[in-house]
Amino acid sequence: MTQKAITDALTDKASITYVQNAIANIPSGGSSGSGGNMSGNITGADEGHLVTIDENGNLIPSLATDEAVIEALLQAGTYVAKDAVGIDMDYANRTCTRVQEATNKSMGNDFNSYSMYGGRTRCNVADDGTINAFYGDQTYTEDGSNGQVMIYQPKFYYKRIIRTADELTKGKAVRHETLIISPTEQAGFKLAPIFADGLEYILLPAFDAGLADNKLTSIAGVKPVNNLTRDAAEAYATARGTGWHIMTMAAESANQMLEMVEFGTMNGQSAIEEGITYIPDGTNGQCMFITGSTSGNGTGHASSTTMDVNGTRSTVSDNGKRAICYRGMENPWGNLWSMIGGVKVVGNGASGGGEVKVYKDFNYSGSNYGDIGFNLPSLYGWINAMGYGNDEYDWVYMPVECSSSANSLVPVGDSLWTVANLNGEMILATGGSFGFKEECGPFYYAADRSNETSSRHNYGVKLLYIPTKNATYTANIAKWNTYMGG
Repeated sequence: MTQKAITDALTDKASITYVQNAIANIPSGGSSGSGGNMSGNITGADEGHLVTIDENGNLIPSLATDEAVIEALLQAGTYVAKDAVGIDMDYANRTCTRVQEATNKSMGNDFNSYSMYGGRTRCNVADDGTINAFYGDQTYTEDGSNGQVMIYQPKFYYKRIIRTADELTKGKAVRHETLIISPTEQAGFKLAPIFADGLEYILLPAFDAGLADNKLTSIAGVKPVNNLTRDAAEAYATARGTGWHIMTMAAESANQMLEMVEFGTMNGQSAIEEGITYIPDGTNGQCMFITGSTSGNGTGHASSTTMDVNGTRSTVSDNGKRAICYRGMENPWGNLWSMIGGVKVVGNGASGGGEVKVYKDFNYSGSNYGDIGFNLPSLYGWINAMGYGNDEYDWVYMPVECSSSANSLVPVGDSLWTVANLNGEMILATGGSFGFKEECGPFYYAADRSNETSSRHNYGVKLLYIPTKNATYTANIAKWNTYMGG
């Protein structure tokens, strides 16, 4: 990156000063001696790179990297990354603002040029991971006859910038931050962790999971499974074959990032609608909604949804009772709490609502997990601030502070079920269920039930497929490229 490119990226003196100060703290390449030689140690290999004038007036190569410069530019808030869209969340002032190339865009078609959005599509998947058909193909079905109905999700990169935050005993309470995502690898960005090892895609669930032949399903026309523990649900998922699991924290995070950037807000209900979240008498019976009332890859709500209460079915079409869909994923919130695999919340009585531990592999009985670096709050209420802890887990969007004040309805719009001064271990679930109405959304969490007590009628799961890099994986990418017209 040349000095001119840096200057062109800046628009005001304050930003220029910020970047100059940032670069000034990056060491130079060393001294060439005395005498003010303006050619110094510069060679042809340094063409187009930053240079530094040392204490003797010599022009020498700088050790400033593209990543360090871009970091400074992004922190300054004046640099627009190529092929990137973002959202700025000012929790203190209760606002969300579209940034980067998302400025002046609206959710939907405006985002389709970015492959993580426009390339996201429902597909039929065999148990060995083979994609049999994509949505719109002649052989595509949603009844399970041609495989599970999943969502091909292309990879993307992210950059989370913490602008202001309060230091806590453990971690930080974020007051203002920016999230930027891109389908393109670029300096300063990280690959979203669900695409670990450089995966080009993963397969997200199209529907709430059902259960058939002791295997989880993701198909239309079935009653979602409930009354399972999280561990039993994971066992039913892996019974389908290698790569099959229930949703993980990394998969949930990827979907959250895509949603909030496209929505231009963290409040999913204001972007779509409530979803299946207002059946106040549902807790008195086996209330459930049959899968498959949404179709295609769009975002919105079903015209009507079939409700099943203790075996009696009826059709409902009101907001709060009908299914919603986000780019092919039915019920991203509402209907049932979705239990998350590979994460646990642990407390010793002096860690607030508990420490969140995320497993680094799919051996959930082992100790190969990391601590996100902040504790959940003890207070149940509306999310007032997201936490930030260890850089390794900067992709985790979970609350560190909640409030009972109605003012905390924005900008997040969701709340947290927690245990005050947790002493024990809890599972994690997201999205809420049919009886919670305005509280449900992308960031609605429950961390107040153990693995055993999660087996109740309003807790379910969703299916996930993580591919292995083999011939099937390569063939699937080729099929997707053909489907996309590439």
